[in-house]
Amino acid sequence: MRNAFKAAILAVTSLTTLPVHAQDDEELIVTATRVPTPAERLPANVHVIDADEARSRGVTNISDALAEAPSLNIIRSGGFGQQSSVFAGGANSNHTLVLYDGLRLNDPSTPGSSFDTGQDTLAGLSRIEIVQGPMSAVFGSDAIGGVINILPRRGGEGPLNAQLDLAGGSFATLTASAGVDGTVGAFRYALTGEAFATGGYDLVPERMATHTGDADGAESATFTGAFDVALSPDLTADVLLRHREARADFDGFLYPPPSFNEQRVDDPDLEIAKNDLSVARLGADWRINETLTLRTTAGALRQDREEADAGTTTASYFGERRFADLTLNWRTGDIGALQNTSIVAGVEAQEEIVRIDQGFAAIAAEQRHDGVFVTAQGDMDLLTLTAAARVDDFEGFGRTTTWRIGASYAVLQNTRVYAAYGTSFRAPTLYERFIYFGDPGLDPETGSAWEAGADLRFSLFGRDGGAEFGALYRTQRIEDLIDFGPLFTYVNVDRADIESAEARIVLRPLSWLTGRASYVYTDARDALTGAALLRRPENAWAASLEARHGPLAAELAWRRVGARADQIYANDGFYQGVGESAAYDLVRASASWAFSPSVQAYVAADNLGDETYEPANGFAGAPRSILVGLRLRP
Repeated sequence: MRNAFKAAILAVTSLTTLPVHAQDDEELIVTATRVPTPAERLPANVHVIDADEARSRGVTNISDALAEAPSLNIIRSGGFGQQSSVFAGGANSNHTLVLYDGLRLNDPSTPGSSFDTGQDTLAGLSRIEIVQGPMSAVFGSDAIGGVINILPRRGGEGPLNAQLDLAGGSFATLTASAGVDGTVGAFRYALTGEAFATGGYDLVPERMATHTGDADGAESATFTGAFDVALSPDLTADVLLRHREARADFDGFLYPPPSFNEQRVDDPDLEIAKNDLSVARLGADWRINETLTLRTTAGALRQDREEADAGTTTASYFGERRFADLTLNWRTGDIGALQNTSIVAGVEAQEEIVRIDQGFAAIAAEQRHDGVFVTAQGDMDLLTLTAAARVDDFEGFGRTTTWRIGASYAVLQNTRVYAAYGTSFRAPTLYERFIYFGDPGLDPETGSAWEAGADLRFSLFGRDGGAEFGALYRTQRIEDLIDFGPLFTYVNVDRADIESAEARIVLRPLSWLTGRASYVYTDARDALTGAALLRRPENAWAASLEARHGPLAAELAWRRVGARADQIYANDGFYQGVGESAAYDLVRASASWAFSPSVQAYVAADNLGDETYEPANGFAGAPRSILVGLRLRP
């Protein structure tokens, strides 16, 4: 891993003399319906993160970028390299589907088949689209709480462009990235290499007697390549590649007899010795005529993870997903009263393979999954209607059908209201079905939700768009939740009721000043006992001030995560049971100065108030840190 990191640094520093281009902002959302659509026409709450803009504020990784989205609650068990879980709309952490350019990233080797966003950096990306709500009718399993679609950087105009970023800061943190892209005739390409290393800090909170001060560091190196070529005016082929190598120190738990009461400990020899991800996809688009396009793709995803203690492997997890699909996009134009109508229909085939060895339990299993879906969208003047339906067939437990309908209506020129209803599901994982405490006969978890929202933009402070306001309400029920039963085996044991609401406001009192604020309310409960679900704060607030004046850009941001139920560890490090974790406040500040269109320097401070907090109880949040960086765009 260390050799890979050094190689990535050398590759980065060899590109300092190459020209660079700036990515154009995308305005169309592809994730919500598979049809590129302006966000204001979609019956869904959509949040878009511009990767280049985030990096100019010193945000280096996907997990920290997602934490700025008001609709998401990100729980990271420490700093960079540590496990990072996504809670969307109050649903479980394995109820959010993570995609890479539409390709499923959720790890088949983890117990819940969730994707850990804690190891991936941003340099090879263009944007991240977040769509809340049940999206299984569009993308299948796991999309109960929402979908996150991570989109790669692609080639721009001109034969050769490049970019170089270098930064360093607290905890002996170093990060670097470089990329080249361009268009040469019918060929378009983008290549990015990025590396990150940090000495870290002790993940065991100082309040615990087991805290020793031993720092838990992490390293990551990633290569991304995106290529496409027009073979003819109607036929295009493309290749997408991404490979990440990562490792991280971590601290674990002891289970001492006779009480079997686990204890949080600081072990300097524990590490995730390998946390590698590889993605490869080959695709082709054939434009049959002016209204009909056929796309086919095939590829594979591999995730390989090993845990070690003093250099000896203690657990290993390997997951592979092979896939192929065929999608037909029909832009039908007008059908009766509907205008701009589009229909997307497709079939998918996937095969998952896992090999897991935890020392006390091992599993080698595989399963096949086939799916067929159709989505439709059309306009009736100021009204946009969408619908989707999907059937998934899993080897071992049969078929699941999901559907979604929605409408967005432009009441006035700058005001719209929307509503949607959908069903969703999460398939039992191979771990849950076949590990020694698993059950091959598990049923899928299923959900249903309806939501309504509104967005308003109006003139204020003497300018158009001087103020924006948004609101959303959603209620959701999830049934047949999979968890441990009384005999410590996985069973369909429970159901959850979730109610959530969100309010957002944007004010632009001056041409160079923007203020933002948001509030999210979440009431997520066990429907049988009424107990609050873990790690979902009832209240979360965020606010920021952004200033852009000439070459200067600056931001001051505040985020408050409210009290929430969690597994509690006492000051002696021993597990106490379920209790309440305290609320915490984080303040972030950043500033950048553009010396020229091609050279920008920035400084960012996280946890400016040096708050002592635990995002997950028993895991220390990062102390105050500073990052200073230089971005070259010659």
